[in-house]
Amino acid sequence: MNEELKTGIPHGPYCYEIIEIERDKKNEKPIMTVHVCPYWYRDSTKPEQMNGYCAYMDIGDWDDEGFGLLWDQVKCCGINEEYED
Repeated sequence: MNEELKTGIPHGPYCYEIIEIERDKKNEKPIMTVHVCPYWYRDSTKPEQMNGYCAYMDIGDWDDEGFGLLWDQVKCCGINEEYED
């Protein structure tokens, strides 16, 4: 695959990377800022827990060869699976 395509894929085992966690001053709930993989999508026409899609791999949870956990943003591409220091 083209190395340029890999640059937007977050580090870690998920299709997102946590950038920052803050506390809401009003109700003390955590507010998380994340970088979501540009290749991850949710297909609203599919049932919940079967609606994740990875455009990088061109595979969805609903495919016979599907990974099955894309709906929960678990990474299937194997790119940048380790966390950055």
